[in-house]
Amino acid sequence: MKKSIASQAFLLGLIAAMAVLFALTVENPSQDMILSGAALGLIALSLVLERLFPLHKDWNEGQGDTAGDLAAFALVFGALDSGLKYLSPFLILALLPDMTQAMAAPLWVQVIAATLVIEFGSWLSHWAHHRYPGLWALHAMHHSTERLYTLNNFRFHPLNHVFNHILAFLPPLALGIAPQALLAYTALSMPVLLLQHSNVRFEFGILNTVFNTNALHRWHHSTAPKEGTKNFGRALILWDQLFGTYYNPAKPTEPASIGLFRTSKAYPKPQNFLRQLAWPFSKSCCAAR
Repeated sequence: MKKSIASQAFLLGLIAAMAVLFALTVENPSQDMILSGAALGLIALSLVLERLFPLHKDWNEGQGDTAGDLAAFALVFGALDSGLKYLSPFLILALLPDMTQAMAAPLWVQVIAATLVIEFGSWLSHWAHHRYPGLWALHAMHHSTERLYTLNNFRFHPLNHVFNHILAFLPPLALGIAPQALLAYTALSMPVLLLQHSNVRFEFGILNTVFNTNALHRWHHSTAPKEGTKNFGRALILWDQLFGTYYNPAKPTEPASIGLFRTSKAYPKPQNFLRQLAWPFSKSCCAAR
């Protein structure tokens, strides 16, 4: 019980800290950069916690996947993500020049609206990447590792990341939700997302019904299809609860194994990062999951 309370207080405290940081920097022209620095701090914190309180000690040992995870981080979140954030408003203006107008609502209302829309778009994109073979060929990169730790949180195929961004972040912009509301959502969801793959023995208890914690996300990475096709949410588990894709066994257990389903064993190993990038364009692509 004490450990559960401590875990809950830790996560909620991090979310509260990010809310305070956002509020203190709301007039700062460098707010985006400040929040990016906070993200790096959360990543470092997660890496330290994995050494102090590991769920599985063997998951802290490299399996030939670390170099690919770092490459994906640099490629997708170091370069591509910045470009997508910059280009998104221009894309909306180009596609919907007469339909987009600013939402006339307080910022806190827009943050709630942004959260619901982004989380739904993320859920839909994630579900589709598991449902359709062509999209699964992109998403398989993320599921190819056989352990979960902080850095494979960033192992995404660039095209997978583009689709996720389009479905999650373009709709709220098209609805006229202020970019600052999207940034607020990003700040508030950051602790959940950056701890989602962490190899840390947290016990979040009732928070598992609200947030897509690392405990819930481990089920999503299970090699068993009935477990690995659940918990598609981004930071929240709201849309999984509504659409019946929520999975959290009453008895605290763990997936028997982490990685790809048996039907995707032809997919390149995590050590072959470049082959994974090329896989969706190969003749062997798009087999069953």
